[in-house]
Amino acid sequence: MKRLLFVGILPALVFGIYDMKWFDLNNWRCPFYNDGRWGIDITTGSGAPGGSWPQPLRNFYIFGAGTWIGTIVDNDTLTTCGYNPNSGGTEMFPALCRYWRQTPMDSADRIYKYPGDWPPPAARFPMAPQQVRSEMDLWMCYGDSEPSCHISPGRPLGVDVYLTVYGFSDSFSRDIFILKYELANASGSRRDEVYFGLVVDADIGNYADDMAGLILNRRFIVGTDTFWVKNTGFFYDYDNVETRSSVWESGTPGAVAIRLLHAPDNLNLTVFKRFSIEIDPVRDPEQYLTLKGYNYRTGEYEPYDSLDPAPGDKRALLAVGPFNLLADSVATFYFAVIASPYGAPGQGPQGRDTTELALRCWWAERLLARILGIEEAQEVRFKRGLAVYPNPCRLGTVMTVSGADGVRIYDLQGRLVKELSGSDFRWDGRDSRGRLVPAGVYFFRPVNNQVEVSKVLLIPE
Repeated sequence: MKRLLFVGILPALVFGIYDMKWFDLNNWRCPFYNDGRWGIDITTGSGAPGGSWPQPLRNFYIFGAGTWIGTIVDNDTLTTCGYNPNSGGTEMFPALCRYWRQTPMDSADRIYKYPGDWPPPAARFPMAPQQVRSEMDLWMCYGDSEPSCHISPGRPLGVDVYLTVYGFSDSFSRDIFILKYELANASGSRRDEVYFGLVVDADIGNYADDMAGLILNRRFIVGTDTFWVKNTGFFYDYDNVETRSSVWESGTPGAVAIRLLHAPDNLNLTVFKRFSIEIDPVRDPEQYLTLKGYNYRTGEYEPYDSLDPAPGDKRALLAVGPFNLLADSVATFYFAVIASPYGAPGQGPQGRDTTELALRCWWAERLLARILGIEEAQEVRFKRGLAVYPNPCRLGTVMTVSGADGVRIYDLQGRLVKELSGSDFRWDGRDSRGRLVPAGVYFFRPVNNQVEVSKVLLIPE
């Protein structure tokens, strides 16, 4: 998407540690920010596509991307955009909701990258990963509580987002990176009818001749093998020809796909909405209707835009919902970003073989299994050192904690709830003042170990 306005301008009097890091391990090179955006390169001053493939070629596929989160609060329809494709901006702020008033310029509020600056400090971010799970891990967090970041009359939802990026460089994984989004309700109140989406503005070279497609749930056959691919939106070039330019170095264009790999309660993709800059939903009610699968201009329910009639400057929203989010609870989503060859030079959109693209989308499932396998192995090793039982636990039930000389208990916002001493002790769900804590997620950290953390879920009686 070509823009004339500078998209990196921040609202007046808003101060924070705005950070940028590149994911540049395998065939992908893509920038990430701790304000919800990724893909867009704002170092150019006016905003330019930043997601390129395959390295070292400067062939750009992604102009920008980020999350959309929508819900209804006090009868108001609200949406927070981690990336606005109409402006290149964001309504997120580079600090958790708890910190944006207290310490908005803390140097810890930055992006952490392995190898290098790792791990994130557990004292400030008890929810942050401490062990690495891929060859290149990035971790960042941000919230939406800064009112001036929102487009009026919109306002904050009171949510935080923790984003982890994973990548490997082997032949199986070199065209893929994985995004783990954790949506945390920091508002203090239950949020109902929540929708979570990822919007992607995919500019494949020249932005004016792109197309978008959908693989909702389809079987593919390769030789004697059969596999299924679902929950995948993808973008490709209309005529499969790109001339040399500042956004295209050389070669035949391929495709970039975004696949939802996992959502709470095993929800599938409920929305794939395609739109262009002329009809971008820009107000909160329009964006929320789009997250729900409606054509906001006509009011018609059209959740899956599977047929693309003509080339143009395309972007699409992949969304999941509705679901409810209790106060201090977390919902986790995994997406894969996948690049693949797609058609012969000069080939039109009809008759292209989608098999290779689909196969790589299927590989993304295997890659997620690898990441989760590493996570499970780490948890098994960890539980031998610190055990919390039962977990999950109902409020009012006493938990037994053993295997450490002392434990500090933190809430989802990083506040110290209570410190326990001894080697075999119990926690009754009360804070240091004797007050019963609310239901939600809590983190147990051994006093003598600043690496290992156990996550405990307290559920209502």
